[in-house]
Amino acid sequence: MKYTVPQYAQALYEALHGTKDMDHEKILDNFARLLQQNGDLGKFSQIEEAFVKHEKTAKGIKTADVITARKLSGTEQEKLIRELNDYLGTKVDLKKKVDEGILGGVIIQVEDKLIDGSIKRNLQDLKNNLAT
Repeated sequence: MKYTVPQYAQALYEALHGTKDMDHEKILDNFARLLQQNGDLGKFSQIEEAFVKHEKTAKGIKTADVITARKLSGTEQEKLIRELNDYLGTKVDLKKKVDEGILGGVIIQVEDKLIDGSIKRNLQDLKNNLAT
């Protein structure tokens, strides 16, 4: 039977979640063997990504995709996490990307919520307001 990447990830999460740390190595060895038998070793990185996503969801952690014009300092990052935690009412993990094209500010995407506080967006809004 063929399994999908999310099925593998969920099965691995459930196997590891319900066991002692000392049994994890054996479970991972068995998992690798199963992937090899099914010809799915090439999907390991996709399974790992899906596993992390599943684990975060199970722990109530949401991923915020954050785009800034420059790299955030540690203090800025901590402040942003605190503010997003308060705003969303849940724990947030940042997935950061730098894009100098936004000129400044920040763009944040969490699931279906988009917060565009970029200077580029503000300038575009100003231009549109002046044109009307």
